[in-house]
Amino acid sequence: MRKTKETHTFDFRPLGLAIREARERAGLSRNDLGDKVFYGERHIADIENTGSHPSFQLFHDLVTMFNISVDEYFYPAKKVTKSTARRQIETSLDLLSDNELKIIQGTIDGILNSRESKK
Repeated sequence: MRKTKETHTFDFRPLGLAIREARERAGLSRNDLGDKVFYGERHIADIENTGSHPSFQLFHDLVTMFNISVDEYFYPAKKVTKSTARRQIETSLDLLSDNELKIIQGTIDGILNSRESKK
């Protein structure tokens, strides 16, 4: 008699939503993204809207293209070292000049000073 393996069904909808948000932030339509990863617009829509499971290769292409941290979805109970937002901000910061980074640093300093004054 063969033993049955207990399986866990992974809900891909939160990751699909993260992919959609990242795609929209990048200014890409579903068709544009589909062209980049060689899949149809409908397939991209199914991943984003219904949590359809993509192939591993497509999954890898999407999360690396948009710097999405999968840890926060695979291990939701653990504290994630780098969230998707942090990864995406770091990637954007790499595109800025030193003068532009000074503006960002001023904003960060203002936020931190605001926190301190509220305490």
